[in-house]
Amino acid sequence: MAQRKPPKKKVTPRRVSPLKPGLSGARNWANAHVRAASYSRKSMMRLIGTGVFVFLFILTGALWLGGFVPTLKATGTQFTKQRLMKMGFVVKYVDVVGEGRIAELQVRNALGVHEGDYLFDMDIENAQSRVQSLNWVDTAIVRRLWPNRIVVHINERVPYALWQDGGVFKLVDASGVQIEAANITEFNNLPLVVGAGAPEFAQVFLNIIATNATLHQRVQSVVYVNQRRWDIVLKDTGLRILLPTNNLEDALNRLGQYHEKYGVLDLELDCIDLRVDGRLILRPVQPDTKAPKRGKRA
Repeated sequence: MAQRKPPKKKVTPRRVSPLKPGLSGARNWANAHVRAASYSRKSMMRLIGTGVFVFLFILTGALWLGGFVPTLKATGTQFTKQRLMKMGFVVKYVDVVGEGRIAELQVRNALGVHEGDYLFDMDIENAQSRVQSLNWVDTAIVRRLWPNRIVVHINERVPYALWQDGGVFKLVDASGVQIEAANITEFNNLPLVVGAGAPEFAQVFLNIIATNATLHQRVQSVVYVNQRRWDIVLKDTGLRILLPTNNLEDALNRLGQYHEKYGVLDLELDCIDLRVDGRLILRPVQPDTKAPKRGKRA
């Protein structure tokens, strides 16, 4: 007996989405959120916010890829600058505080700003460096004071000593920095230091001499020898005192004791040698080598 074939199932046609397979999920997500938004105000606001974010993200990416971001940034900066200038943020006053030997005009020129300039265009750090590079200026502080003022506070260098190097006299401050364009004749009352490298170490040595009552008023100049030790040249007599590299205060105290007992600083001597610890070597002036006073300033 022949077996009966089972009846064929009826094939129902399936609807194919016109969207690409990868977009069907996004469409379903959007439909779900639209339906949810129709029932809830909170969901509606969330949907709108998401849409704005996606739009801005796509717009920003398109501007960046197209190279328009720098142009837009420059346009925004220029717009902000023009608005602030109309509000009065322009340079109207430049105040220089603390100037003495340095002319105010020099400071203004170093700043590089002029009346009517945009207040925030000036680079504070660069302007401050330019002012500090001027002669006589030790430190400078440049500040903006809103809405229209630039203030410069200056501390000038204080002359400390005259430095003789290679026959040329220069003015230096306590740290040994040379003060250019100074009129040397105005500072003849300052201590005279001689020799290469002397200005950097003169302050410490002169402070030691200042505490020695025997020598303080007699010193005409101090000489830095071979950048390692000091000599002292006295006024009037030109007597030269040779000091050791170390233990300066002990050597000077020893000299003071000898002068108190024997008046060695008043003798006709060419030099006093204190370089050997515990010894005092005196060299008298030879009659045939007497010369005009040594160590006089030019």
